[in-house]
Amino acid sequence: MKSIYILSLLIILFLSTELLGQWNLSLSTTQEYSDNPFHNPTPISSYISSFNLGVEREIESFGIGYYGNYSTFSELNTRNYYWHQFGFWNATEKVMFGLYAEQRINQIEYEYFDYTNYNAYIKHKTNIEGINIYSQGSFTLTKYSLLSDLDNWMGSIGVKLNKSYQTRTTLIGGFTFNYKDYYSTNLDTNQTNNMGRLSSSESSTAITSQINYYVRVAQSLSTSTGLAIQYTSRNIIGGTAQTIRELGFAYGDESQYFDDPISYEGFTLNAQLTQLLSADFILKVSYFYNSKEYPSQGIFVNEEIMDEDVIRLDEQHIISLNFTKIVYLNELNNHQLNLSLGYQNIVNSSNSYWYDYKSSQINLGIDFQF
Repeated sequence: MKSIYILSLLIILFLSTELLGQWNLSLSTTQEYSDNPFHNPTPISSYISSFNLGVEREIESFGIGYYGNYSTFSELNTRNYYWHQFGFWNATEKVMFGLYAEQRINQIEYEYFDYTNYNAYIKHKTNIEGINIYSQGSFTLTKYSLLSDLDNWMGSIGVKLNKSYQTRTTLIGGFTFNYKDYYSTNLDTNQTNNMGRLSSSESSTAITSQINYYVRVAQSLSTSTGLAIQYTSRNIIGGTAQTIRELGFAYGDESQYFDDPISYEGFTLNAQLTQLLSADFILKVSYFYNSKEYPSQGIFVNEEIMDEDVIRLDEQHIISLNFTKIVYLNELNNHQLNLSLGYQNIVNSSNSYWYDYKSSQINLGIDFQF
């Protein structure tokens, strides 16, 4: 029934764009081979096919859009899922705000991963003496169909500064403050936790606050070559992720379902080289180094035994290579075909069994926009 519903929805949206016109439509597919798509210590390889649809319409400063994705796994078809999102926004020269609602629908075997997410945001742009200043705030509410303990809301505020120089150098810096509350989770904190800190004598919800800051330097090396280097620091400044281990491993799980970036602290170094091979043919080479510390997690000594007296520490290296080619299909350049070929290698070294893994993937993407 889910497949019939999804197919019917795609057909209706496609016909509406044909009949009504004045819509922007994007149809794309990504074909990928991964030797460890779920980042397990014992890998299971799979071919992954993703089919995507995007429909947008803008009327003056107001816009609406619908986006859908259906992903299939050749060796693990019980993992197949559909994701879709609907949103609207309003944008002026200095202010943009919007609201998005998204949903993930899994197969019966994994329906406990089903969730619904709502996000509201506002962004503001100004310029003071040649410095572009971007400020933003957002509120996100996430509800899981079967795992109510993971239901949460998160508030976020941030500022980014951007300044360019005649040397073709751009400096970017900023910070973000996040506050997250797993409001359906009650923790018995009537004890001293494993970090030796005294806890409250009453039950509390799982709350975490984090502040991140980053600095980025982008330099044009020639008319066709650019290099960017960025440093990002993540710091947990309060809440249960800093003081209590009773959250268990689920709240810091790095899987694609429960990736919780505010459950860890540490730093990231990344560098990206961009090379224009022609006006519409681009090569990007990227490297990431992530150092992560999970103060709310113990470690898995093996598949089943957990040691809560040792915190989880990860060190991650990511290398990616991506080619993109744009093919314009009409004289106005508003119909185009985007072709991409990518490779990524991840080595995640961890003192916790379930997070010590390696993963490589290669993918081919085709995106038709009109």
